[in-house]
Amino acid sequence: MSTHGDTPSVRLPDGRLAPEDLRSHQWYGSDISSGLRSFSHRVRTRQLGYLPEEHLGKPVVAILNTWSDINPCHVHLRERAQAVKRGVWQAGGFPLEFPVSTLSETFQKPTPMLYRNMLAMETEELLRSYPVDGAVLMGGCDKTTPALLMGAASVDLPTVLVPAGPMLPGHRRDEVLGSGTDMWKYWDDRRAGLIGDCELTELENGLARSPGHCMTMGTASTLTAAAEVLGVTVPGASSVPAVDSGHERMAAESGRRIVELVWRDLTLSKVLTPDAYEDAVATVLALGGSTNAVIHLIAMAGRSGIPLTLADFDRVARTVPVLADLRPGGRYLMEDFHFAGGLPGFLSRLTDVLHLDRPTVAHDTLREQLHGVRVHNSDVIRERDNPLATEGGVAVLHGNICPDGAVIKHILPEGAPRRHDRQGVRRQGGQGAERRPGGVEGADREVTPGPRPSPVADRPPYT
Repeated sequence: MSTHGDTPSVRLPDGRLAPEDLRSHQWYGSDISSGLRSFSHRVRTRQLGYLPEEHLGKPVVAILNTWSDINPCHVHLRERAQAVKRGVWQAGGFPLEFPVSTLSETFQKPTPMLYRNMLAMETEELLRSYPVDGAVLMGGCDKTTPALLMGAASVDLPTVLVPAGPMLPGHRRDEVLGSGTDMWKYWDDRRAGLIGDCELTELENGLARSPGHCMTMGTASTLTAAAEVLGVTVPGASSVPAVDSGHERMAAESGRRIVELVWRDLTLSKVLTPDAYEDAVATVLALGGSTNAVIHLIAMAGRSGIPLTLADFDRVARTVPVLADLRPGGRYLMEDFHFAGGLPGFLSRLTDVLHLDRPTVAHDTLREQLHGVRVHNSDVIRERDNPLATEGGVAVLHGNICPDGAVIKHILPEGAPRRHDRQGVRRQGGQGAERRPGGVEGADREVTPGPRPSPVADRPPYT
């Protein structure tokens, strides 16, 4: 039975929903018995320019779009939403686009983490309160993916995520650059006087060359990969470069897919299972992913009523190796990963630790989804007998300064020193930093933080 209405539903012989079983039917109806509200809803839908035959008896799909002019990770999603709509129309659905909050890791201060739950609540309330049968969530910047999925999980409609996709690799002269990681590195070099303003301008031009989120295995790539292994994207979606034509095709396929999911009543709770979350933990650890994934996956699982703890990460980390040679812990970038086989290829080397008989939005089982996939570059996606690290990339610590636990990322690029041998940095209040020469043992190596940040109402200026 469908769980979206107040009355039990009657399935068609093939197990699919009947048109009158659609959640949106409660708003629109189709005859006099549906009452004044249905009549008024049909009037207002005509006001939008649509005839009844364009939407009555069809899955109504909400497209939640986090596009904005100030979010470089999502600035291309206005066009991608049109591709999603195209797919929905092709499959016989009725798409409606909803603008939702945009969380920009780059510009939002002091941190967009303050607004993750706000976006989750907005997502939940929009889906719950409007006449929609399924949802396509569009986003990918760090906090956006967990926020969208947290909100959608609380409503439990059929749902597909369209990841924003990584930006193109950065370039400066003959050097390939990784956003975020090289940005911090070269800013430190500038403050130390190791490079000048001309070099800094070159870096400004070369670090972020296209729309899309960071192309390293940072928080954004980690969480969209987690979403893919959870089963809420079409296969391979998490690594398609944002400006690649394949990204538009992926968006259209997501639109077609959501219509089928509505008819099958494959709600999010049937996909986001305890086994799916355990697979997400294993995948994040094997990718050498961001430590932030620990915070977000625990919150996401909580929205689905699934207990996930730091102990689960600790347990799984001891059973999976790091197989993705991706920055910041490795050498390559997300475009390399995509053409090496993407997440499907990567998961094909983890099948012994995955739960393969659970459903995804694309196939009846993950096993079926991974059938026949290949890895095309074993330098980027390593063999099991040649891991980047023998245990998962995040380690869980306990001690007197962190009695409830803490996490660190323990993998480093090949050949990188495990001791600090650069000039010391003295930071004041989290804002300024001054390079000071001195020996490793000297007082000049001391890092002296300023006072703790004042309450949110007295945020420091960002200039």
